[in-house]
Amino acid sequence: MQRIKIELPDQILYTDSFEILAEDINEAKHMGNERILVFANDIRKRFYAHLQLKEGDWENGHGTIVVNHAINYKNEGFAGDKITCQVGVTNVTECSFDLVLHFIKNQEKTLAILRTGKVYFDYNERKIRPLPQAFLQAFGVTLPA
Repeated sequence: MQRIKIELPDQILYTDSFEILAEDINEAKHMGNERILVFANDIRKRFYAHLQLKEGDWENGHGTIVVNHAINYKNEGFAGDKITCQVGVTNVTECSFDLVLHFIKNQEKTLAILRTGKVYFDYNERKIRPLPQAFLQAFGVTLPA
């Protein structure tokens, strides 16, 4: 089986934590694989808030949109595990970036690494548009002219 390699970001822009709950556990008695996307969605919202970014300018009809996910599961998660999530960005372009989340359980083992490809999207015109300058500044990125 070929495994997808996800590179961790050079810089951590945000850290969050949570606990795996009983409701996150499946019939195999470990965390369900789909829960990582639920966790990532919640953390993404707090990440944007932390950086004082808006996921979108909904009045004008544009915002970030998911174009892909890649997940490497490294260890099982169980109810009561304390999870720390380190968040950074990679592969920033004029219109897109990868959001990388490193989930660490009980401060010692990687639970999973998730990469979400995001583009900035005009929902009215149904096309990709450049990232707002606020995103580039928050990410500490200067693109070549």
